[in-house]
Amino acid sequence: MRIVNSTKQHGLEISKFCFVSDEDSTQYLKTHNVKLFLSADRKDVCNALRRGVSAALVFQQEVQAPNTQLRVVFDGDAVLFSDETDRIFQEKGLEGAVAYEKMMEAVPMGEGPLKAFAVQLGKMRKKFSQEDSPIRTYLVTARSGRDMGIRAIKTLREWGLVIDEAFFMDGAPKGPILSKIQPHIFFDDGLHNIQGAQNVGIPSALVPCDC
Repeated sequence: MRIVNSTKQHGLEISKFCFVSDEDSTQYLKTHNVKLFLSADRKDVCNALRRGVSAALVFQQEVQAPNTQLRVVFDGDAVLFSDETDRIFQEKGLEGAVAYEKMMEAVPMGEGPLKAFAVQLGKMRKKFSQEDSPIRTYLVTARSGRDMGIRAIKTLREWGLVIDEAFFMDGAPKGPILSKIQPHIFFDDGLHNIQGAQNVGIPSALVPCDC
């Protein structure tokens, strides 16, 4: 009752409630057609990801982004895209990753854990004009635009996913650009990027890559 009354008091438009036991509650996510699962419990987030549901680990933080437009920022590899290039980077370093990307330039990347959620946002986004959209999406990736950006762009086109703005940072810190965007949430698989975003007051969510 306290939960239901609190949602009413704060004016939250929540109509569906599911109160479950201490068992794995993520088993019900697909039944309810959940597109994004956010939790402060890492185990639940990992369980949701294993079930094929877009999910991320959230931290206690305040949101100070503009309230007239929902702004969502995605990292690239291991978030929006698969982690295939990250794995090559870990094994063969930057030169190996760049060579791999050039070889695979015409082949779209695999789907990352938040691709389904991004596509859902994209469908909602297409209902509005560019000027009047209440949703704005961003890609902020450590990839180099010169050496590794083409494949990312081709992949987005293959998926039919429109991203409003894309930033290829070439390994530079993401905090400064995020502070300009002022998103409501930033999704990344790197804890150092999450911490950097939080240092400039950006609400962030970690997409675990080691579940």
